[in-house]
Amino acid sequence: MMNNLFPGDSGNCRRFFLGLDGGGTKTTVLVGDEQENIVFRCVGDTINYCAVGMETARANMKAMLDTVLAQTGIRHFAGVCIGMSALFGRATQEETDAFCKGVFDAEKIIMDSDLYIALAATEQKGAAAVGICGTGSMTCGRKADGTILTKGGYGYLLGDEGSGFRIAQDGLFEAVRAAEGSGAPTSLLQTALAFWNVENAPALIDVFYDPPMERNQIARFAPCVIKEAEKGDAVAVTVVQKQVSLFAHTAKALLKELPANIPFYVYGGIFEHNELFFNLFKNELPDREVLLLTKTPAEGALWAAVHEK
Repeated sequence: MMNNLFPGDSGNCRRFFLGLDGGGTKTTVLVGDEQENIVFRCVGDTINYCAVGMETARANMKAMLDTVLAQTGIRHFAGVCIGMSALFGRATQEETDAFCKGVFDAEKIIMDSDLYIALAATEQKGAAAVGICGTGSMTCGRKADGTILTKGGYGYLLGDEGSGFRIAQDGLFEAVRAAEGSGAPTSLLQTALAFWNVENAPALIDVFYDPPMERNQIARFAPCVIKEAEKGDAVAVTVVQKQVSLFAHTAKALLKELPANIPFYVYGGIFEHNELFFNLFKNELPDREVLLLTKTPAEGALWAAVHEK
């Protein structure tokens, strides 16, 4: 049932905005008014068309908008901001049309990287810096003059250092090597077998290749690798420390181009849910304040939908 927040009630003429955080595994949807009061939220499947294809991404988006309409009666938006892990920076008009045309009823649509909305979420005026480690990874900064800088973001074939996918993949490499006797013994082997419910390492072949497993599914193993590191498994510690260091190098390359006094904000499941990873990363940047974002990138997207042109 709709309440008096939404269109459909007599005399209601509020303008509504849509903020989207389209990550590698899920999409967070926020509907808000001109004061950024959130009136509805929901979570749906990924809209990363580089990972799932344009047809599936558009279908996933339509399904979420159907949920918004069914629950609120809102069909038309004064502004939409889509932060998407598929993008390196601001989408071209062609990219925006390919994803949005026929999907959104909106007066204004901004489509940019997930780090663009994370920068908005810092609530920092002028210079700001953010790093995200989720299924993938990337860093982004904004100079005082508004210039946007990025480091990383080359995807799982060329980068994604410190990401859930990379941690999981390296952990699996070491588990298989341990099973073969070509690597050091590690608890990651039994952890991997238990996680995918198989009896031995060769059985993992069918699990991962028949059909090929999506990278977001592989990334689910990352917390297990970090947990084994927390328990003291030497191989797991090495895996985690390597990815922390690689992501720290990416962050340092970004921060060299930004003021020394601004904090580095971090976001994403790897930072949020794994204290070991967060603390090891802070140790890699001893001269920089490292903080978890308290406002979500989805809230940053809503802010941009309201305020950006």
